Amino acid sequence: MDSNHDKVFVTTFLGVIGFLVALTVVIAVIAGVITSEEDTDEIRQITRERVQSRIAPVGQVITDPNAIQVASSADAGGEDARSAEDIVQGLCAGCHSAGVAGAPKLDDTAAWQARLDAEGRDGLVNSVINGKGAMPPMAGDPSLSEAQVQESVDLMLEQAGV
Repeated sequence: MDSNHDKVFVTTFLGVIGFLVALTVVIAVIAGVITSEEDTDEIRQITRERVQSRIAPVGQVITDPNAIQVASSADAGGEDARSAEDIVQGLCAGCHSAGVAGAPKLDDTAAWQARLDAEGRDGLVNSVINGKGAMPPMAGDPSLSEAQVQESVDLMLEQAGV
Protein backbone atom coordinates (compact mmCIF):
# COMPACT_ATOMS: atom_id res chain seq x y z
CA MET A 1 0.00 0.00 0.00
CA ASP A 2 2.84 2.41 0.82
CA SER A 3 4.59 1.90 -2.52
CA ASN A 4 1.32 2.58 -4.39
CA HIS A 5 0.85 5.74 -2.34
CA ASP A 6 4.38 6.86 -3.18
CA LYS A 7 3.82 6.24 -6.90
CA VAL A 8 0.60 8.27 -6.83
CA PHE A 9 2.37 11.10 -4.98
CA VAL A 10 5.32 11.15 -7.38
CA THR A 11 3.03 11.02 -10.43
CA THR A 12 0.85 13.82 -9.09
CA PHE A 13 3.88 15.88 -8.08
CA LEU A 14 5.51 15.50 -11.49
CA GLY A 15 2.20 16.33 -13.18
CA VAL A 16 1.88 19.56 -11.17
CA ILE A 17 5.52 20.52 -11.86
CA GLY A 18 5.03 19.79 -15.57
CA PHE A 19 1.89 21.92 -15.64
CA LEU A 20 3.67 24.81 -13.91
CA VAL A 21 6.62 24.64 -16.32
CA ALA A 22 4.24 24.62 -19.31
CA LEU A 23 2.31 27.57 -17.82
CA THR A 24 5.56 29.49 -17.32
CA VAL A 25 6.56 28.92 -20.93
CA VAL A 26 3.14 30.09 -22.17
CA ILE A 27 3.29 33.22 -20.01
CA ALA A 28 6.83 33.98 -21.23
CA VAL A 29 5.73 33.65 -24.87
CA ILE A 30 2.71 35.91 -24.29
CA ALA A 31 4.88 38.48 -22.50
CA GLY A 32 7.35 38.40 -25.38
CA VAL A 33 4.57 39.03 -27.90
CA ILE A 34 3.05 41.87 -25.85
CA THR A 35 6.35 43.65 -25.31
CA SER A 36 7.82 43.14 -28.72
CA GLU A 37 9.14 46.72 -29.00
CA GLU A 38 12.44 47.15 -30.71
CA ASP A 39 15.23 47.47 -28.20
CA THR A 40 16.96 50.49 -29.66
CA ASP A 41 19.75 52.57 -28.15
CA GLU A 42 17.25 55.39 -27.58
CA ILE A 43 14.91 53.16 -25.59
CA ARG A 44 17.83 51.76 -23.57
CA GLN A 45 19.00 55.34 -22.80
CA ILE A 46 15.52 56.42 -21.67
CA THR A 47 15.21 53.32 -19.52
CA ARG A 48 18.65 53.93 -17.99
CA GLU A 49 17.74 57.57 -17.19
CA ARG A 50 14.46 56.53 -15.57
CA VAL A 51 16.18 53.91 -13.44
CA GLN A 52 18.90 56.39 -12.40
CA SER A 53 16.30 58.98 -11.38
CA ARG A 54 14.44 56.40 -9.29
CA ILE A 55 17.51 55.16 -7.45
CA ALA A 56 19.20 58.53 -6.99
CA PRO A 57 19.86 59.37 -3.32
CA VAL A 58 17.54 61.92 -1.75
CA GLY A 59 20.16 63.23 0.64
CA GLN A 60 23.68 62.80 1.84
CA VAL A 61 25.43 62.23 5.13
CA ILE A 62 28.13 64.74 6.01
CA THR A 63 30.31 63.89 8.98
CA ASP A 64 32.78 66.76 8.65
CA PRO A 65 31.31 69.83 10.40
CA ASN A 66 33.51 72.08 8.26
CA ALA A 67 31.95 70.70 5.08
CA ILE A 68 28.35 71.51 6.01
CA GLN A 69 26.78 73.94 3.62
CA VAL A 70 23.33 75.38 3.95
CA ALA A 71 21.68 75.97 0.63
CA SER A 72 19.10 78.71 0.50
CA SER A 73 17.77 81.07 -2.09
CA ALA A 74 19.51 83.91 -0.24
CA ASP A 75 22.88 82.15 -0.74
CA ALA A 76 22.19 81.95 -4.45
CA GLY A 77 22.02 85.73 -4.62
CA GLY A 78 18.25 86.04 -4.27
CA GLU A 79 16.14 86.95 -1.28
CA ASP A 80 14.25 84.31 0.66
CA ALA A 81 10.70 85.14 -0.34
CA ARG A 82 8.96 83.26 2.48
CA SER A 83 6.55 85.40 4.42
CA ALA A 84 6.18 85.30 8.19
CA GLU A 85 2.93 83.39 7.70
CA ASP A 86 4.70 80.79 5.52
CA ILE A 87 7.43 80.38 8.15
CA VAL A 88 4.98 80.08 11.04
CA GLN A 89 2.80 77.57 9.19
CA GLY A 90 5.67 75.58 7.69
CA LEU A 91 8.23 75.64 10.49
CA CYS A 92 6.98 76.98 13.82
CA ALA A 93 3.61 75.24 13.82
CA GLY A 94 5.35 71.86 13.77
CA CYS A 95 6.06 72.23 17.49
CA HIS A 96 3.92 75.15 18.63
CA SER A 97 0.58 73.80 17.37
CA ALA A 98 0.88 70.74 19.64
CA GLY A 99 3.06 72.19 22.41
CA VAL A 100 5.95 69.80 21.75
CA ALA A 101 8.61 69.72 24.53
CA GLY A 102 6.97 72.53 26.47
CA ALA A 103 6.64 74.95 23.55
CA PRO A 104 3.74 77.34 24.10
CA LYS A 105 0.81 76.50 21.82
CA LEU A 106 -0.02 78.99 19.09
CA ASP A 107 -3.38 79.87 20.66
CA ASP A 108 -2.31 79.89 24.33
CA THR A 109 -2.57 83.59 25.15
CA ALA A 110 -1.61 83.17 28.80
CA ALA A 111 1.60 81.25 28.05
CA TRP A 112 2.70 83.77 25.41
CA GLN A 113 1.85 86.71 27.66
CA ALA A 114 3.90 85.21 30.50
CA ARG A 115 6.90 84.73 28.21
CA LEU A 116 6.52 88.19 26.74
CA ASP A 117 6.37 89.72 30.25
CA ALA A 118 9.41 87.71 31.39
CA GLU A 119 11.66 88.08 28.34
CA GLY A 120 10.22 90.88 26.24
CA ARG A 121 9.86 90.77 22.48
CA ASP A 122 13.64 90.99 21.96
CA GLY A 123 14.15 88.10 24.38
CA LEU A 124 11.68 85.95 22.42
CA VAL A 125 13.43 86.83 19.15
CA ASN A 126 16.82 85.98 20.72
CA SER A 127 15.40 82.65 21.92
CA VAL A 128 14.56 81.77 18.33
CA ILE A 129 17.88 83.00 16.96
CA ASN A 130 20.02 81.25 19.59
CA GLY A 131 17.74 78.32 20.39
CA LYS A 132 16.00 77.54 23.65
CA GLY A 133 15.25 74.20 25.29
CA ALA A 134 14.44 71.69 22.55
CA MET A 135 14.24 74.41 19.87
CA PRO A 136 17.45 74.57 17.84
CA PRO A 137 18.96 77.91 16.77
CA MET A 138 16.97 79.69 14.07
CA ALA A 139 14.16 77.20 14.79
CA GLY A 140 16.14 74.60 12.88
CA ASP A 141 16.32 76.59 9.62
CA PRO A 142 19.63 78.46 9.41
CA SER A 143 18.56 80.09 6.15
CA LEU A 144 16.16 82.39 8.03
CA SER A 145 17.15 86.01 8.34
CA GLU A 146 16.83 87.91 11.61
CA ALA A 147 14.13 90.05 10.01
CA GLN A 148 12.14 86.93 9.13
CA VAL A 149 12.50 85.67 12.70
CA GLN A 150 11.28 89.01 14.09
CA GLU A 151 8.29 89.06 11.73
CA SER A 152 7.44 85.46 12.58
CA VAL A 153 7.62 86.10 16.34
CA ASP A 154 5.39 89.18 15.91
CA LEU A 155 2.89 87.12 13.91
CA MET A 156 2.83 84.34 16.50
CA LEU A 157 2.24 86.88 19.28
CA GLU A 158 -0.53 88.48 17.22
CA GLN A 159 -2.14 85.07 16.54
CA ALA A 160 -2.01 84.28 20.26
CA GLY A 161 -3.81 87.55 21.01
CA VAL A 162 -0.88 89.13 22.83
